[in-house]
Amino acid sequence: MSQRVKSAVLLLICLFLLTACGGRGANNPLYPNLPPYDPTQDNIYQPDPDTHGYQPDMPRTTTYTVLQNVFLRVDPEIGATVKYLEGRLEPKRAGDPLIFDDPRSFVTHVARGELIVDSANITRLKNKYTFNFPDSPIKDVQVDFLPGKLRMSGKMKQVFWVPFTMEGTMMPTADGKLQLVPDSIKAAGIQVKSIMDLLGLTTGKLISMTPERGLTFQGNVVILDLAKLFPPPQVQGHVVAVDVQQGFMRLFFDSPERIPQRVLPERSSQNFMYVFGGNVLMMNELHREAEMQMVDMEPSDPFDFFMEEYKRHLRAGYVKAVNDRGTLLTLMPDYTKIDQTDVWDKFPGGRPDLRPFQAGRTLYPQR
Repeated sequence: MSQRVKSAVLLLICLFLLTACGGRGANNPLYPNLPPYDPTQDNIYQPDPDTHGYQPDMPRTTTYTVLQNVFLRVDPEIGATVKYLEGRLEPKRAGDPLIFDDPRSFVTHVARGELIVDSANITRLKNKYTFNFPDSPIKDVQVDFLPGKLRMSGKMKQVFWVPFTMEGTMMPTADGKLQLVPDSIKAAGIQVKSIMDLLGLTTGKLISMTPERGLTFQGNVVILDLAKLFPPPQVQGHVVAVDVQQGFMRLFFDSPERIPQRVLPERSSQNFMYVFGGNVLMMNELHREAEMQMVDMEPSDPFDFFMEEYKRHLRAGYVKAVNDRGTLLTLMPDYTKIDQTDVWDKFPGGRPDLRPFQAGRTLYPQR
């Protein structure tokens, strides 16, 4: 095909799309007033030089974790179900303890595990984070998981907002990321993949994304980097298999690394997070060679946990020291049930009259 013919065909396509889409679309109806998300700012850990337990000259300690049946939230509305996970929690700054108060301060290195994400949560993630920035080339995203397929639809900015649909197969890449290999691309309801192939056009030439957002294009293939796709806490792992079913996608992780195996403090629990080893800072308490198991109060469904608000989980639950070494067993309510949980229902005398926190220096009069 000559260059002149290519240009004519491309012009006809553009004229059709401009006519079909009508004009500039409105803001994302899911989050109409949401401020832009900037991963280069919002995800950056700003170390505190006065961090309790910070020892820059000491060798790095290692903290491990095991999760089972946990709906792990990355924000109040978005999460994924961890069926099982073993991994290592590594502070970003050498000398820091593991700081629970700041999910941006550490990285979870997955040794092996299984994670499930459904259509509703991945759709919220795309709209609230991935494509939420000024002059984003894509908006109003809807992701649907079909048997063996993923379908992503939305609006693509090409002078005007053009409705598009991309459908294809999800599979791992050689370096452990995810890729969507499309077999169908539609614009304004018209199948355009074969025409794009004919003209030498690719999605990557039409849409520009920075790697910091966890989604890039290589030709027509969509590459997803889980270490950057989700907001903190950052998760790094090697995806080895993908299983896409109706309404959800199952990811399998594996690596040569294996963590030390321990008997759980509470062996009968089905839904839990277990953290052991190294130094862990929770609230203002530094736990050395820490060991703590966070157990779901209601095991009939996955443990709904939001790391950024772990203090609310703790305050609404119970903490028990199970041995003289300081191993802690905490019973916690699901995130959505924190406000309905009354931990004082069996407290002698009923709910106590608790005072607000006071700094130590205010306990004594000034001399």
